[in-house]
Order: sequence, then structure tokens, then C-alpha cells
Amino acid sequence: MKWVGDNMEIEIIKSNGYEWYKDCIGKRFTFHSESRKGGRNKYVVRLNKEDRHLMNGYNYGWVLKEHCKIVLF
Repeated sequence: MKWVGDNMEIEIIKSNGYEWYKDCIGKRFTFHSESRKGGRNKYVVRLNKEDRHLMNGYNYGWVLKEHCKIVLF
């Protein structure tokens, strides 16, 4: 995927039920990068302060590409 800057969000469209984003269907997160360590089929997203509890306080989380869609704004 080609980098498009800060004008990109990821919208969660599904989950297998055990990921950190299982209760976030329809929610949008800011795209940060494509994953290099966690697997090539994942995006890294930046979490808002109110959502950081989902990732045990971390600022970023991984989302499978097949579980989200890209939203440009």
C-alpha cells in the first residue's frame, strides 16, 4: 500500500471475537503504518486516550487488513 499521509483512517468491519478490537466494530482509528514485525497482513493504528485500555495502555495496536477498511478524509 502506498503511504497517503495523515489523511487516512481504518474502520473496523469485523473481528474473530478474540482480538483487542472485538467490541469496536464500526469504530475508526488513525492509520499509522503497515506492520513489519507483527505480520505483513496487519495495519498499525494509533489509539485515542479513551481507547488505550483496550491495548493495556499502549498507544498503538495491530488490526488485520481483512478486518478493516481504509477511509480517506
